[in-house]
Amino acid sequence: MQELDSGVWNSKIRAAFWIVGIFFAGITAYTTRYFINGDAIAYIEMGEALRTGQWSGLTNLTYSPGYPVLLGIAQALLGTNPMNELQLLRTVNFTCFLLAMAACEFLMFFVKREIRHTTEDGWCLFPTNVFTALCYSMFLVCSLVFVRIRLLNPDMMVFAIVMTAAALLLWIREDAGSYLKFVILGVITGFGYLTKSFFLPFSPIFFLMSGLCVGSVKKSIPRVAVGILAMLIVAAPLMASLSSRVGRFSYGELGPHAYATIISGMGQPVTPEVLNHSPKVSRFVYEIPCTRPAGFDICYWHEGLKPVFNLRAQLKTIYYNVKEIFTDTPWLLLIVIWYLILMWLGTVRIGPLVPASMVLLLIMPAIAGIAFYCLILMEMRYIGPYLFLGFVGLTVSLRFPEGDLKTYKKSLSLSLALISFFMVMLVHSAIDQSIRGLISTDKQLSYRDSFKEEVLVKDFLTRQDIQRGDCAAVIGNPPVHWARMAGIKILAEIPSQEEFIHSSEQQRKRSLAALEVSNIKAVVAKGGFFNGLNSEGWQPVPGTRDYFIFLFERMAERNS
Repeated sequence: MQELDSGVWNSKIRAAFWIVGIFFAGITAYTTRYFINGDAIAYIEMGEALRTGQWSGLTNLTYSPGYPVLLGIAQALLGTNPMNELQLLRTVNFTCFLLAMAACEFLMFFVKREIRHTTEDGWCLFPTNVFTALCYSMFLVCSLVFVRIRLLNPDMMVFAIVMTAAALLLWIREDAGSYLKFVILGVITGFGYLTKSFFLPFSPIFFLMSGLCVGSVKKSIPRVAVGILAMLIVAAPLMASLSSRVGRFSYGELGPHAYATIISGMGQPVTPEVLNHSPKVSRFVYEIPCTRPAGFDICYWHEGLKPVFNLRAQLKTIYYNVKEIFTDTPWLLLIVIWYLILMWLGTVRIGPLVPASMVLLLIMPAIAGIAFYCLILMEMRYIGPYLFLGFVGLTVSLRFPEGDLKTYKKSLSLSLALISFFMVMLVHSAIDQSIRGLISTDKQLSYRDSFKEEVLVKDFLTRQDIQRGDCAAVIGNPPVHWARMAGIKILAEIPSQEEFIHSSEQQRKRSLAALEVSNIKAVVAKGGFFNGLNSEGWQPVPGTRDYFIFLFERMAERNS
């Protein structure tokens, strides 16, 4: 046991953590460099607003500006353009992952320091380095399998911020008298809000736990108040900008929008202009330059839709989301089984509420974070940081009979098996993502070939004399990176492809005529159905599987 707790093993485990993490992050960043998620263009163009000095582009009701600021800095340093930005901006995600690794180290520093100073008569904790290896491997799974490098969004940065905030709680616990520590916690949670708006309603859990570390209500109130003030100072400029834009207080509209659209809402979106009703055709007039206004700030176009609390729908959503955690990732049950077996071999120590124990400081934010997302919309990438925090808290709560070699060997064997399983998960995910990124199948194109198809769409439109700055429309929700590469603005949409397909020929012509009046040069759609509409003017994009384009100039030539 003493050998496992030696400094040599600690150095080896830390070196392995960084080598394995950087290797797999680098591999997946490179092999999935052509992947583009649905909100990536919005984040990229918000970053571009910073790069070009159009600050209004950072005031977005849907997406927070923290991550786009990093993208804007990278765009300026790397000299990106729409043709290479997907590949070069992966460096931002890779950097965010390195920051998350450093934040994990920061957290583990305080956890291990407390473990070494924790003594209980007749009971002992995990050997520090076994515990460290468990936590490091779980971190790599939560960050690289759940959050993933390939997504151009702020989730990895949020991971780093959550880890840092949790580490600050443990730092405060060591000496809760310092006001400076509470100020730093406030600044970090403020940056969390600038990165993702959910941090504003979520941050009270950090301030509550920091107050419980003080051990005295009288002493905790001024310190927590200073922390909250620091957060509000960091957050105030964005909240003021958002509130000014909507004419009422707002810290971001994504939460209310998500509740109204997913659970329960009333009212109708009032902003988009409807050009035709059947099939519906909408035009999006937006003051901030962007490729696709409808996707650049989703909440802006749903100002008329308001959330309405519905207990039955809420409970149904919570049940569904909690079930999804284990149906989407059933192997999490192995961690539950592992913990229950070790709890049976030993015991569990939670510690006091006041001053808050280390176990509570880790588990309470974890529970709150998972519960927060289960209220509305749960995805594993959202709850990855909280699963990791919960795992660390549960693991550090375990105690084993001191001097019981048989129990020690069983717990060690089970833990090494779990670490091995985590590594298998990491390798499997990296291979799977890499294959998906580079190798196409009969059923599905790789990310690289999908990107090449969008380049072909861009080239085809260019050959049809559709120039940078011209307007186009889309049907349904096809990929639109071709429009950004071509400099085309998607200012009108037929939202429902199904409605368009099942309309009569006359109805389809009427909807397209409404687009022509709006100075739309072309309509782009994706799907095999359009192959049967050659007589109506739809033509396939050469070299692609199922991209089709309708050109209004061609229709005018046929009519003449």
